[in-house]
Order: sequence, then structure tokens, then C-alpha cells
Amino acid sequence: MRPSIRNAEEPVYRRLANLIEGLILERSLRPGDRVPSVRKFSSQQRVSIPTVMQAYVTLESRGLIEARPKSGFYVRARLADSIPEPHGRHGRPVITNCAQTDPLESLLGDLSNPRLAPLGAALPSVNLLPGLKLGRTMAAIARRMGPSSVGYDMTPGNEMLRREIARRSLDWGCGLKADDIVVTVGATEAVSLALRATCKPGDTVIVESPTYFGFTRMLRELRLNALPVPLRSSSGIDLEAMEAVLRQRRASACLLIPNFHNPAGSLMPEERKKQLVQMMVSRGIPVIEDDIHGDLQHEGARPRALKAFDKDDSVILCSSFSKTLAPGYRVGFTAAGRWRPQVAALQRVTTLSGSLLPVMAVAEFLKTGGYDRYIRSLRHTYRHQVEQMREGIVQTFPEGIRLSRPRGGFLLWCELPGHVDSMQLFEQARAAGVSIAPGPLFSPDGEFRNFIRINCGYPWSPRLERAVGVLGRLVKQHSRN
Repeated sequence: MRPSIRNAEEPVYRRLANLIEGLILERSLRPGDRVPSVRKFSSQQRVSIPTVMQAYVTLESRGLIEARPKSGFYVRARLADSIPEPHGRHGRPVITNCAQTDPLESLLGDLSNPRLAPLGAALPSVNLLPGLKLGRTMAAIARRMGPSSVGYDMTPGNEMLRREIARRSLDWGCGLKADDIVVTVGATEAVSLALRATCKPGDTVIVESPTYFGFTRMLRELRLNALPVPLRSSSGIDLEAMEAVLRQRRASACLLIPNFHNPAGSLMPEERKKQLVQMMVSRGIPVIEDDIHGDLQHEGARPRALKAFDKDDSVILCSSFSKTLAPGYRVGFTAAGRWRPQVAALQRVTTLSGSLLPVMAVAEFLKTGGYDRYIRSLRHTYRHQVEQMREGIVQTFPEGIRLSRPRGGFLLWCELPGHVDSMQLFEQARAAGVSIAPGPLFSPDGEFRNFIRINCGYPWSPRLERAVGVLGRLVKQHSRN
């Protein structure tokens, strides 16, 4: 056990509960293990017995431990651990008819609807983010800059932020320079610029199947063709399938999410990242990498980016601070390698400039070290929320589901029984006050009809518990039909 932890700010009982929870999540304490007795833990941590009892009651309410009469407290077996992960490509392609209700438009519009439980869009709760600190930082910068604070942040973007991103790139295995980086309006602009720099209308782009629904919409708007390649839950995109596809089809770019994939949660092993980059380089195909969840590992070291294995500037790294700091600030960036001049030129004729004050506030947050302390806590929070949601789903959904086991981020990919139609489920859940993301959104050809993506970006609460219960009942109704 660690030494006494009195000096933190949150209540002592909650810190004790978090300490035991950490041991459970890290598998130091396994299902069936006895946790320290109340008296022993009280002595170890130099706190009162009532404080330890309150901590253990908190752990019971989280579903992590259980009391056994005249024996003590034990780690509960988690039902979610026995649930298999989802399959890869699933079923025949189906054309998704969005004539009546476009689920993506509804999903995005529901962001501002407080009536709906937020299990759909991939957004963290604003209460987890440092909004107040960033706001104070921005106000101080505005006072310091005076009238110039309303000026443009011209391409390639604020130099201080680019230097801080370059410094942090060492954690990703990259070693970028400030001049390698272009600041963008979120990762969405970064990916769009990368596609426009490397492709022309009518070209084909390799994507994972499933893939982030924003990519499928973006490819459609840019008049690019999507070439889906299956995704493995344990290792990312299927390299063998990709190689087979490339023997038959020509591709102009490859658009991937190797670290904590959206929606599947997969993490590509380093050896396969290296293999992928080599495969693409040998064919002269640029790789566009979305690393927006890369900082959100649940434990261990931060995974390397594909860019870390790039020897000839053929990987375009795209990311943002939307999932870690401030979605509304729209602060993103790209390290575009050999396509940097084209990316910068394209940005000048589209957005021209980013928002100066949000960019500078993020740069200041990174520079002062606040980000490092904050992100360590956020990783633990997301891990805890994902585990709670997984357990809640397994307890309320019918048998026969499959559920992802993400090692980072805050998204779950759930495969429902084969005859469940997630498009119908989306409409019924929405009418019942629950927002979800139906599977066909994540496929350019309408696959994953019986899949849904669940957002775990909000702390577990009675409201979320009720929402998962409602969703479970609806899935059961579909299963009986």
C-alpha cells in the first residue's frame, strides 16, 4: 500500500476509495481477493474506522467490492470481463436511407438538448474539463495584450503553441519542430486539409471499417471514394486484408485512427504501426493519422503515433485538444510532412486564421505544466467511467451482446444481437430521452446495422444508470421481436 494520502484536496474517504479502485483496475486486486480489513486499512492510512467504512460503502456503490458476512470485503467479479469483443466487418453492406431523419444531423443537434441522456456524441462532460482555469488564463492574456488580443492568428498559427506541441511530440516518439506544425480549427480542419492536399475528386481513400462518422461525411463532401478495410479489435486495421485490397485497387491516401480508435477503441501495436507505414511508403500512399485520443491511455505509457515511424515525411499527423481540454475552443493542429506547404496554402484560402485568444490560452496551459497534472487525473477518470458503463450495460442488456474493451479514450462499441436494428433503436431511444450513435453511421456502405456506440465521457450518475436501463429494455424488446 502507498503511504498516507491526507494532503490531497478531495474528501479522505473518496481518496481511499480511489486508491483501492486503482488496485482493482490495475489487477493488483483481482475478483475474489479480500481487500484489507477495515481495522487494518484504518491503521495503514492513519484514518478513522468510520472514514474507511465510508470508503468501502463508496466502493460497494461503484460495484467494485461486496461484503460477505463475518468475512470482510471482497473484490466483486465483473460481469463485463466475460463478454467477448465485437467482430470486425459484419454482414452485407446495406444502403442507409436517411430521407426522413438523418441520424448524424439529429445526433449533433441533440448536443444542446438537456432532455437527452448524452450517450451519443463523443464528448466529455464540461465538468471534467478545466474550463474555469482556461477562462481565467484567456482573460489574463487579453488584459496583457490589450487591443491586439482581437487580432488574427495567421497561418501557420501561434508560435508559442507550435513550440509546446513540438516539445510534447517527444512523448509520441516524434521529435517535431515548431516549423513542422500548422495550427488548425480543430482536428476536423486538419483532416480535411490533409485530404485536399493529397487527393483530388474521384480518388479513393482507405479507411477502417468501422470508422469515425465524420470521415465518411467528409469524404462524401470532398467527392472522394471510401475503400473500407476491416478492423481487428486487438490490433487495429487488418494489414493482411489491406495488402490484398491494394493488389486490386489503387488508393491515393489512407485515413486511420491507430490509437484508441473511434468507435472501436482498438490500439494498434507498435510493430504493426511500423509495418503499416512501411507498406504505405513502398506504394507511395500518404497516411493521414487522427491521433485525437492518443493522450488518453488508461494506464502505462502514452502510445506512439504512426508519425514516430515515418522516415520520409509520408505521414500527416492530425490532432486537437477537443477531447482533453476544450471542445469549443476548436484548437487543433497538423504535422503534414512534405505536404505542409500545400496544407498551409489551402488553409489561407479557407479559414485564413484561427481564434487567437483560445489558441494562446491552450499554449499557456501547456507551457505552465498544468496540462500534465490535469491529464493524469483525466485518464483515471475516463478509465473509471468506461468500466462503470461496461458493467452497467452488461447488467441491463440481453445475452448475446459483444462489448469493446478500450485501453484508452471514453467510447464503447457494442454489438447487439443480430436481428436488432440500431437505426430503429436510435429513434426509439431518442423518443425515450436517450441519445445513442447507431452503427451504420460508422460505415460508408451501411454496415454495422446491429451496432451502437456509447459515450462514457460523463461521470456515472443515477440519470445515466436510468438511461442505460431504458436502453437495455429497448434492446430486449427488439430481441424478442
